[in-house]
Amino acid sequence: MNNSPGVVIGLPVYNGQNYLKEAIESVLAQTFTDFQLVISDNASTDATEAICREYANQDARIIYHRQPVNIGCAPNFNFVFEQYGKSAPYFKWHAHDDLIAPEFLERCIALLDTHPEIAIANCRAVAINEQGAQIGTFDHEIRLSGRTPSERFWRCLWAGYFTEHFGLQRSGVLAQTRLYASFTGSDRNFAVELVLQGEVGYVEEYLYFRRDHPDCYCRIKDEAEKLAFFDPNIRRELWRLTGLIKMQAYLDAIMRFPLPLSERIRCLRMLAEWTLRRGIESATGAGEKFGDQFRREFAANRDWSDNAQSL
Repeated sequence: MNNSPGVVIGLPVYNGQNYLKEAIESVLAQTFTDFQLVISDNASTDATEAICREYANQDARIIYHRQPVNIGCAPNFNFVFEQYGKSAPYFKWHAHDDLIAPEFLERCIALLDTHPEIAIANCRAVAINEQGAQIGTFDHEIRLSGRTPSERFWRCLWAGYFTEHFGLQRSGVLAQTRLYASFTGSDRNFAVELVLQGEVGYVEEYLYFRRDHPDCYCRIKDEAEKLAFFDPNIRRELWRLTGLIKMQAYLDAIMRFPLPLSERIRCLRMLAEWTLRRGIESATGAGEKFGDQFRREFAANRDWSDNAQSL
């Protein structure tokens, strides 16, 4: 086992037997081979443990850890970074049901190595179904990149679905965040803490494959159930306070990171507008009218799509 790998990949999983083998194989097929794959099994009750132990016995780069109880999605994500991720300059989370192309690490490392201002290297993403067939792309979604921290913050607030948190990240930048909190949608607050520290860069190739299937988190409708997915130890009725908790976490990030005064003020104004708009939309049942409009405008004006790579 390499004690000081170039990349640590954290794979948190719970009852992932249906797609886990494919996810692991896509990591092992990387053209960049100096990595360590850390699998944290959240006390699965299916064949996950057997699958993980089989691969760990075959490849010394794989570390398998089994949690004694289900600690929840957010604590399990945090565990793989806190316990193993700081040993390498770069870190990536990898979902048990997603895939990456063989060149993913190689291309993202090249981007990070040549652009020190970039905190996260991401790529174009493809949506796949249960069988692995392409069902779309994420080209229409808002990118989290921007020339200034406030521009990136604004995009994080109003983006729809984003995949940047599954990109390759600088471990030093990641260590300055509070990682995933135990409330629904904390991945967005985590993304804010990353982009306030640095830019997001993109490899203009389709190297990430996000799977949509009946058991994925995005299909959960009940808010209390979503909260339990993030952390089963949190009282389910607290989902009603999620908006307030998220706003407070955004405010904390704005004040905690060393931003220029002008940028801090811009971010505070943006947060005030977000809080007002989301509060009105929530009270009136208008959905996400402003966010939907912003996302449509972005999709209609994305000049970077003109040279899109064919799939």
